[in-house]
Amino acid sequence: MDKSGGIVTLCWVLCLAGVVILVEELVKVYDGVRAVDGISFRVREGEVFAFLGPNGAGKTTVVEVLQCLRTPTSGKATVMGLDVARRDEAKKIKKITGIMPQEFRGVDRLTVMENVKLFAEIYGRSGDVRGLLERMGLWEFRNRLFEKLSGGLKQRVGLASALVNDPEILFLDEPTTGLDPTARREVWGILEDLRREGKTILLTTHYMEEAEALADYIAIINRGKIIAEGNPRELINRYGGRKKIILRRFQGVEEKLEAAGVDYRRENELVIAYFNTFKDVARLFESLGEALEHAEPVVRSPGMEEVFLSLLGARITEEGVLA
Repeated sequence: MDKSGGIVTLCWVLCLAGVVILVEELVKVYDGVRAVDGISFRVREGEVFAFLGPNGAGKTTVVEVLQCLRTPTSGKATVMGLDVARRDEAKKIKKITGIMPQEFRGVDRLTVMENVKLFAEIYGRSGDVRGLLERMGLWEFRNRLFEKLSGGLKQRVGLASALVNDPEILFLDEPTTGLDPTARREVWGILEDLRREGKTILLTTHYMEEAEALADYIAIINRGKIIAEGNPRELINRYGGRKKIILRRFQGVEEKLEAAGVDYRRENELVIAYFNTFKDVARLFESLGEALEHAEPVVRSPGMEEVFLSLLGARITEEGVLA
């Protein structure tokens, strides 16, 4: 059997095993630059898979390849066993997937209802638009012009438009970028509902909290390469480092911690003390004694921010850059 035949067989075997997206050694080159540099991953049916990384890491390019908007330079990518590089199969992929681009752009002079109906017509669907709008919390805004909507409502229209063809797989590229915390969490709630319905979701994000809250599996990507992957708890356990207690600084606190052999660092008006076991916590509290009430301790477990610091020596800012 030739190599291509072997890959086709593998794709179908994996589909039977619940793998709906298969990417092997994917490369995409723009003007001599490897935007995606030999990555491989699998997404299982019903899974929320997140690509987490800063701007320019290659996240959007991966989504565009899987949506058949870009042709791979080399490597293999299939969706439901269909090859993204084959024109005849690309048409089938677009029928069974939905996509919300990073900046969803509806038609400003059309209403919410008209925008969603427009996308339904593009997909040849005339289904329950009202039900879809109600599901997205948009029914009361159905007659409002798109240009008059808040950023959060525009993103909901984008999600509704991505769902008009009742897709098996959703591609969401930075679905909450630019939203305020309240609007962001509202979108998270919708995505949680979709997860419970069994939708397979591949999302990209530069928000560490978002990936940790939503994803079953996270691939951390930087400069076109996957540098770590696993479920959130695995990544945090592997790279997140020690737990910490945040204390308010007061006179003598550092001397007390040093005397107790507690590892700590100063951060403005706070002291960050580290611990591995609850015995360490007991020793720390004992060392503070009556001064504990002045310290106002807060226990903090490591999260994806600590994972990023461990792997890249930097955080991702709200704007999506490493700092």
